[in-house]
Amino acid sequence: AEQLRDRSRQRPLAELAQAASREGLRIAAAAGIGNPARFFAMLKAAGLRITELPLPDHHDFQDRPFAGLEADLILMTEKDAVKCAQIEELSGDPRLWVVPVTARLDDALADQIVEKCRGRSIA
Repeated sequence: AEQLRDRSRQRPLAELAQAASREGLRIAAAAGIGNPARFFAMLKAAGLRITELPLPDHHDFQDRPFAGLEADLILMTEKDAVKCAQIEELSGDPRLWVVPVTARLDDALADQIVEKCRGRSIA
């Protein structure tokens, strides 16, 4: 993860989980995406104990959803970070951290897609 206001500050999720446990940090996770549960599950799988803040897909953050949130860190998707970076009050909030998410296709599925594009039948 990397801090929104200073992208040079980076910490692996496992390290954030250890720090949260050791220091008693309260971590929230916000996601304005189609399936926020998947994002939350990924964070939990990394060992993080989070307070979930699901937001509507394409949320614009103009309502300042973190104003009353009692959290030391707020993790969010890159999609949401782009919107928050455009709002001065949010772009300077040191609690906001961006979690890059990388999609990975199963090798067999990738092979099927390539074969389909080449016009070959798939067994």
